[in-house]
Parts: sequence; C-alpha cells; structure tokens
Amino acid sequence: MGMTGFLKEVTEHKKRKVQASAARLPLKDICREAESMQPAADFRAALEKSSREKPGIIAEIKKASPSKGDIRPDLDAAAFAQMYTKGGACAVSVLTEQKYFKGSLEDLEAASKATDLPVLRKDFTIHEYQIHEARFHGASSILLICTLLETNQLSDYIHLSRETGMEPLVEINSEYELETADRCGAVVIGVNNRNLATLETDLNVTRRIAPLFTESHIPVQASGIRSAKDIRDGVNRNIYNFLIGESIVTSDDPQSFIQELLSYE
Repeated sequence: MGMTGFLKEVTEHKKRKVQASAARLPLKDICREAESMQPAADFRAALEKSSREKPGIIAEIKKASPSKGDIRPDLDAAAFAQMYTKGGACAVSVLTEQKYFKGSLEDLEAASKATDLPVLRKDFTIHEYQIHEARFHGASSILLICTLLETNQLSDYIHLSRETGMEPLVEINSEYELETADRCGAVVIGVNNRNLATLETDLNVTRRIAPLFTESHIPVQASGIRSAKDIRDGVNRNIYNFLIGESIVTSDDPQSFIQELLSYE
C-alpha cells in the first residue's frame, strides 16, 4: 500500500505486538474468551440518536500522542469515563496503543466497567486477533483505518466486528477512501482531519468530504475539534457526531467542557 512516515512505523511496531499477544494467548483462546462476554452496548444506535439539536460527542481517553508527546499521562480511565458520562457524551473512545499514545487494554477495560455508554477501542487494527481482543476487554466498537487495510481485509474486518457484536468506526481521510469504505459496507464512517503519514491536521478534509455522505452513512468528524464553533461548523455540514480527545482531556473540567460543546448554539 506504500505506507510512509508515522503510519509505516506504527504498523511495523503493531505487527510485533500482535505476534507477542498471540503467543501468550492464542487466537482460538481469545475468541472463546470474547464469546463469553456480556453483549456490547450498541455503538451504532447511540450515534443514530444524534441530531442537529443534540449532537453526539465521542469523548476520548487520551494520555499522549506522537505529535504532542505527553498530554495527560496520569489520566485515570475509569474516572474520566464517569466524567464523560455525566457530561452527556454519547460514547467513550479509549486509545489502547501503548508506545506512541501510552494507552493500554487495561484502560479500555477500566473505562468499559465505569460507564454504560458504548466504548470504542481506538488503535491500529491490522489483525483479526485485535477485534476479538477488543471485545474481550469490554469494547463496543473498534476503529478500522482505511489507509491501513487492503479492501478485502477491511470488508472482512467490518463483518467480523459485527459478528462479535461491535459496529466498527471506519476511518477515512479522502474521497477515495469514502468510496472504499462504502463498498465494504461501512455505516459509521469517521473523517480524520489528521493525515496519519505526516500527522498534519487540516479541517478542510471534512469540509470536502461532508457533502458526499448519504443517508445510509453515520458520519463522524475527528481531529482538530476544539470549540463549540467547530461543532456548529460540522452540524451545518450535516455531521452530528464528533470524536474529540485532546481538547477535552486538557480542559480544566472535562464534564463541563463537553456540556459547553453540546450547547454549540
């Protein structure tokens, strides 16, 4: 696929991590463990409820990033999940990538136990093992990144996620990737304003792609959302769900900040 920059680096690292995890707990065993879990909260239904009058915030638990370094490394995942719930978020996103984002599966599990909201596992999914692993640790959804996966692989992972009881969030960064995601059967589609190869953020990505969504899609805007004005801009483009991490995590009062974002008018 010709991946370059950060995306190539993180993918190589992730391959090694998955191999190590599978050596400790083989695929057949993680599948069995995942199947024993209680049914996941309905991520798709939660986002379908969002509207112009009441947009949805997928509030993210994010300790660090490759572009910013440490953001809030001492973050308590359970406590933040509870604050997000009280603030009115429609779902919680948990970064589980350890090397670059200082996340963990323990954070995912802690957050999922602390809230009744759907919880998204946000990571670089390159193997079916990670889908079962996400479900086993309490996820209700998993991130699938178009740039990272071959078309057939993306289609397979969308269907596998649904078989485990999770509606995936499929991430795109271009008009071409929207076409690919649609062909593969994606419904919840996130426009990432950040280019994963260069880590540069450009809000014009969403502005270009927003008119191309159809009624069969549930669009989500991600990256670079910092204020109620950004929410208003998205809503005016018929996007009613927003994945927000850094600006919530670094706010003085995450619960109040979410409420402020929701009061975008």
